[in-house]
Order: sequence, then structure tokens, then C-alpha cells
Amino acid sequence: MDAVTIFGGGAVITALGMGFFAADTWLRGRKGGAAVLQQRRDLWWKFRNGVPLLYPLAERTLRLSPLQAAAEELRLTMAHHGVTTSTVACGSLFWAAAIAAGLLVALWGGGLVGALAAALAVMVGLVSFLKAAASKREQALREEIPDALRAMGTCFTAGLSLQQTLRQTGDELDGRLKELFLQAVHKLDTGASIPEALATFQQRTSLPELSFVAVALDVQHQSGGSVASVLDSAREAVEGELALQRSLRVQTAQAKLSARVVTLLPFVLIALFSLVSKDFLAPFFSSVAGLALLGLALLMQVGGVVLIRRLLRTQGG
Repeated sequence: MDAVTIFGGGAVITALGMGFFAADTWLRGRKGGAAVLQQRRDLWWKFRNGVPLLYPLAERTLRLSPLQAAAEELRLTMAHHGVTTSTVACGSLFWAAAIAAGLLVALWGGGLVGALAAALAVMVGLVSFLKAAASKREQALREEIPDALRAMGTCFTAGLSLQQTLRQTGDELDGRLKELFLQAVHKLDTGASIPEALATFQQRTSLPELSFVAVALDVQHQSGGSVASVLDSAREAVEGELALQRSLRVQTAQAKLSARVVTLLPFVLIALFSLVSKDFLAPFFSSVAGLALLGLALLMQVGGVVLIRRLLRTQGG
């Protein structure tokens, strides 16, 4: 298969994908948008059990924190669409996609190395994408916290009870933080205790700001007193932290892009070049010097990723 056919086919697939997402966005704004959303939910439902044959492999590899975090984010995304699944099932989907990509490249004549590179590229790409989605979701929750604290302080000042405050705040919010407040209200409506309802904020998210609010509300419920001043102080602290995070995101954006490129691009290039030229990597395996150079390249790849990750952690990214 020549390079023109490969890149031409890739261009056609890319164009079809862009057309699909454009049509999907257009339909969501029209009367038939609800049907599109239902079809999307049905698609998520079909993948809720993952690939049971790959469960053992998924269970072993989910011990790695990046895969664990990516699988958990996929599980939360499916739950947001009304589909209940498990982290192991989501992990099996990662391996199914990677194996499918490797088999496809192998069938197209990319060889074993090209197939492995394609599988790694898909796995790294999925993990990176879902990690970025998790960071975006967490940041969106943080951005809603000041409005929630302001609304709660107003409700307590007006003399509303804790249950009324949670309900009123949930009604005024948008996004996933709204779901947390309404879930807490639902627990109270069904007979749960105040601590059990407030535990929703600690169980469903790892944000320390919400955990602090839950503890403050629990203490206020047990001991009495005004919590409005505590919420105002917390809101000011959160707003200052959000401003600092926005500044850090701007400063670390280039480093994050470099990390994604350094991590993903080599595997993509190896897979593509293996399709274009079947013997692309043959010189590396034909001599000891070639193997040494290949090993050195892999070490440099790993070293580059580690250094960029460390730089990001140093800069607070």
C-alpha cells in the first residue's frame, strides 16, 4: 500500500469524522436533538460491560495510576450519560481499542513493530485525552464553588434551614455541581441523616474546598451558630486560588502541549512510517549497533517525558 493511499484514506476518515461531529452539534440545537442525545446514550449503553475477555488484563494494568485515573474518568462520563458501569469494564475498552488498532496496522502490512506502536499510540492517546477531560471537569467544578458558597451564605442569612439551603443552591447552579447538591437533597428527602447527605460532597469529588464546606455545615448543624461568615471567608479563599490557577494554566500550557507531543507523536510516526515502508525499522534490528541506538532512543523518550512531567509538577501544573 503506497503513501498516497494511506494518507488519502486518513484524510477521508478525518473529513467524515468532522462531518459527523458538525452534524451532531447542529442536530442538538434543533427539535431532533433529543433523539440524537438518546442515540448517544444508547451507544454508551452498548459499551457498559466493556470486553469481559479482557477483564483480567484490565485488572492488572489498572494498578498503574494513569490508567486507573483514565478508566475512572470514563466511568464518570458514562454515569453522566445515565449509564452505570465499572472501572474494570472501562479499562477493558482501552485494551480493546489498542488491540484493534494494532491488528488493523498489522493487516495493512505495518509489521509487528508498527502494530505495537499503533496500539501504544491509541492507549497513550486515550489516557491523555481522558486525563485532560478529568482536569477540565475538576476545574469546572472549582469554578462553580464561589457561586455556590455565595448562594448558601445568602440562604443562611435569610434564615433558611440546611435542607432548604441545599435545595435552593442546587436550583440556582448549573453543571455537575448542581447534581451534587440535588443528590444531597434527595438523600435528605428519603430519610438520610445530615452527615450522610453531606458526605455526598466528599464521596463524589476529591475537591478539598467542597470537603471543607461539608465539614463546616456538619459542625454548624451539630453545634449551631452562624456559618455565613465561614462561607464568605471560604468563598474569598477559593476565588483567590482560582485566580492563581488561571495564571498557572497560562504559564504551563506550552509545557503541557510539549508533554503530549513528546509522549504520543513518536508512536504515531512509527506506526505511519511502518505502513508506508514495511522495512522502516529493519536496520535497527540487523546489528548490535542498531539495537543500541533503538534502546538509546527509547531511553531518551522516557527521559523526556519524565523531565517534562517533573517540570509541570514544579510549576504547579
